[in-house]
Amino acid sequence: MYKGLSPLFEEIQTMRDKYFNTAIFKSSIHTRSVPDKWSVAESIYHCYLLLKLTRITSAYYLPMARIYMQLRRPKIKRYIDDMENIYRGKTMKAPFILKPKMKREYTLEELRGLLEEETEKMKFCVEPLTKEQCYWIRYPDPVPKYPNVVQAVKLLRIHEDHHYTVVIERERQYREKSREESF
Repeated sequence: MYKGLSPLFEEIQTMRDKYFNTAIFKSSIHTRSVPDKWSVAESIYHCYLLLKLTRITSAYYLPMARIYMQLRRPKIKRYIDDMENIYRGKTMKAPFILKPKMKREYTLEELRGLLEEETEKMKFCVEPLTKEQCYWIRYPDPVPKYPNVVQAVKLLRIHEDHHYTVVIERERQYREKSREESF
C-alpha cells in the first residue's frame, strides 16, 4: 500500500475510538431523540453503508483504472491530496441506497465490527496501488469534485466525523432539554 494511505486509515481508527468511547455512543443508541432524524445506530450504519459502497465500487473500478493508466502512461503533474469538508453547511439528503434500513438492532460492538471489516476490505482494495495511481485515478463522483484515491479515503473520514458530530450534538441538546423539562 502507498505509504501515504496508512496514516489516513489510522486517523479513521483514532476518530472512531474517540466517538465510540463517548457516553452517548454507549447509551441507548437505537432511540431517536428527534423523530425524523437518525439515531446513533442508524448514523453509524449509514457510515457503514457508504464505506461498503465505496469499497465495492473500488473493487471493480480500481483494477480497470490501473490498466487504463498503464496503457496511457500519464505523467503525474501534481499530487493533490487536499479534501474540503463537503458536508459543512447545508446538509444533503442521503440517496436511497445509503439510507439505514437495519433488519435488527445491532449492538455498538457489532456496528463497530461492520465498520472495521469494511475498512479492512477497503485497505485490501487500495493495497496494490502505487503513489502515482493513488493520485491519478479519480472516482466518477461529481459531488466531491471527482476525488482521487487519497482524497476518497480522506472523504470517508470526513463523512464519518460529520455524522458522529451531528448525532452527538443532537443527543446532547435532547438530554439538556429533557433535564430542563424534568425540573
